[in-house]
Amino acid sequence: MIVARLAKQVMEHEEGMNHLWVHIELPRAGSITDVRLTVDLPEGVHRSPNLNGCPETDRGAILLGDSPEDHDVFLELYTEEAAACGRTELRIAMEYKDGETEVRAVQSISLELKAEDDKEDWPIDEEVVNRVKALQCRLQDRAAEPAREFVILPTIIRQRSGDFADWEKKYRIDYSFNHR
Repeated sequence: MIVARLAKQVMEHEEGMNHLWVHIELPRAGSITDVRLTVDLPEGVHRSPNLNGCPETDRGAILLGDSPEDHDVFLELYTEEAAACGRTELRIAMEYKDGETEVRAVQSISLELKAEDDKEDWPIDEEVVNRVKALQCRLQDRAAEPAREFVILPTIIRQRSGDFADWEKKYRIDYSFNHR
C-alpha cells in the first residue's frame, strides 16, 4: 500500500537536504474517500510543503482527496541546526475511508544523519531524483501556460449637451447638413 524511498539514505545532520518519494497504492474496489497522508519526522528534521501542491491541514496532513487512483507524493526534507547524528526513522501513515470502514497503513523508512565531515560517496537513488526533476518540469510547464484572463471594461458614459464643440462641428458629417 505504501512504498517510500529517499533520494539519499544518508543526510547531513546540519543544513542537509533530501527528497522523499511516497507512492500510495489504493485498492480498486470499494468507495475510497478522504485519503490523507502524514509523515512523522525525527527531531531536527523538517519538511517543506509537498512538492505536488496538494492541500495540507494545519497539522501537516496531506489531503489527497477521494480518488481511488494511485498517488505519488514528493517531499523535501531538510535540517537547519545540528540534529543528533545516527540512524533514525521516518514514519509514513496513510488513512482513508472505504465506505464506513476507516483504514490506516503505516510504513517506516530508515534515515541516517551524519556530520558533513563523514561524507563519503553516499549512494543516490536515481529514480527518486529523476521523478522529482520530472515533477518540477511539469510544474514549470504548467506555470508557463498563459493565464486565461478576462478583463471587463466598464462602459464610458459622457454627459453632453445638445451643443457641438468646435472640433465636432468641423469633423462631424451630420453637423453640416442639419445645422445650416
